[in-house]
Amino acid sequence: MPSRYPITLIHLETILAVVVGGGVVGERKVRGLLAANARVRLIAPTATPSLIAWAESGQVEWVQREFQPGDLADAGIVFAATNVRAVNRAVTDEALGRGLLVNVAGAPAEGNFHAPAVHRTDEAVIAVSSYAGRPGIATRLRDRIAQLLDSFA
Repeated sequence: MPSRYPITLIHLETILAVVVGGGVVGERKVRGLLAANARVRLIAPTATPSLIAWAESGQVEWVQREFQPGDLADAGIVFAATNVRAVNRAVTDEALGRGLLVNVAGAPAEGNFHAPAVHRTDEAVIAVSSYAGRPGIATRLRDRIAQLLDSFA
């Protein structure tokens, strides 16, 4: 079993988060980053309606094209979120080569971090992670914890 070291990232507005992939997974990653006040650059030739709206409102910088070598030059954290394994691999290779934190959607062991299931309230951020690439377990636990918190409110 690989070792784990959980952290909570703060001051994400001071670094650039790059998300490669404009589909539903990329949208989910961007939504979480925006909730953390991150500066986000989306690299994708197409995007979901929500991603387009965030780009049009200026919440997200959208580079409307395929990923290219060098796209991570200004990045502080990276999310490879396409449905094309070769593209995710290229993103991951560049990110790791630059010493960046990189999350690979659908293949967490290929990157050097994965994003937990998160529940946010005004008082707390609850994050639940699982071993063995089984995010469904983390999601179910997060939801049960959220229900418990709601019962105390």
